[in-house]
Amino acid sequence: MNQTLNGSQTPASTPKTQEADELGAAPLALSTLVMFVCVCGIAGNSVVAWLLSFRRQRAPFCVYILHLAVADLLFLLCMASMLSLEIASLAKRCWKAYEVAQRAKYFAYTASLSLLTAISAHRCLSILFPIWYKCHRPQHLSAVVCALLWALSLLMNMLASFFCIKFWHPNEKQCFTVDSVFSCLILGIFAPVMTLSSVILFVRVQRSSRGRRRRPTRPYVVILASVLVFLLCALPLGISWFLLSWMDVQPQVELLYYRLSRLGSSVSSSANPVIYFMVGSQRSRRGLREPLGAVLRRALQEEPELEERETPSTGTNEPGV
Repeated sequence: MNQTLNGSQTPASTPKTQEADELGAAPLALSTLVMFVCVCGIAGNSVVAWLLSFRRQRAPFCVYILHLAVADLLFLLCMASMLSLEIASLAKRCWKAYEVAQRAKYFAYTASLSLLTAISAHRCLSILFPIWYKCHRPQHLSAVVCALLWALSLLMNMLASFFCIKFWHPNEKQCFTVDSVFSCLILGIFAPVMTLSSVILFVRVQRSSRGRRRRPTRPYVVILASVLVFLLCALPLGISWFLLSWMDVQPQVELLYYRLSRLGSSVSSSANPVIYFMVGSQRSRRGLREPLGAVLRRALQEEPELEERETPSTGTNEPGV
C-alpha cells in the first residue's frame, strides 16, 4: 500500500528505482529537500502536540488537532528514518528496520488522512445541524472518534502486512494487488468525504457571513487551509504514482514521481503547524512577540471575529485549548 499512497517500496521491490538512482544528483537533492521538510515538520508538530497535551480542558476541535499532530509527527519521523537509511546506503542491510518504518509510515498516513476527514466532517455537521451539535452531541464524541480511527488505521495496516508477508515470496503481484485494493478504499472513501465536507463548509460559512460584519471563526480557516494543502500536495502525487505503478515507464520518470510523492506527502504533514500559527498570529501594536501557546489558542478558539468597526467581545464559546 505504501507503493501507491506514500510512494515508497521495499528495497527488494524497486530494481528500476535503484538503477535510476545512479543517473544523476537529482534524486539525492530531492531526498535532501524531503529530509529538510521532515525536520521542520517534526519540530512544528512536536510544538503543537506539546502545547495541546498540557491543556486540561480541550475543546472537541482541539482534540482532533492534537491527534492529527501526533499522526503527522509519527509519519515524518518514519519518513526521516527511511531517508536516513537510504542516504547512508543501509536500506538493504537493515531491511527489517526499513520495512518496520515503512509500515509505520503507512499507518500514520492513514491515521492522518482519516483524522483530517473527521475534522472536516465534524465541522460540517456542526453547521448543518447546529441544534443537535449544541444540545445532543455526546460529550466525548471527538475522543471516541479519534480512538476508533487509530484502531481502524492499525487494523488496515495489520491486514495489509499480513497479506503481503503471506503472498510476497510466491507472487509479488498479489501483494501489490492487496496494497492497491486497500489504497483504493482509503482514497475512495476518505478523500471524497473530506472534499465534500469542506465544500459544504465553505459554502455555508460564506452564506452565513454574507451581509454581516463578522468573519468566519479561525478554526474554519484552519480546516479549509489544511484540506486544501492536502488536496494540492499529497493527493495528486499519490494518484499519479498509483497510475504509474500499473504502467511500464522509464526508470527516470518512475524515480521522479517516486521522490515527488514523498515530497508532497511530507509537505502536507509539515504544513499544518504553519497554518495554525499563521492563522493565529496577530500583529501587536508594540511589536512584541506573543508566546506560541497564545497564538495557537487564538487559532483554535471558537469565537467569531468582528470587523474593525465593531468592538470584539471577550470569552469563547468552548472552554480551553
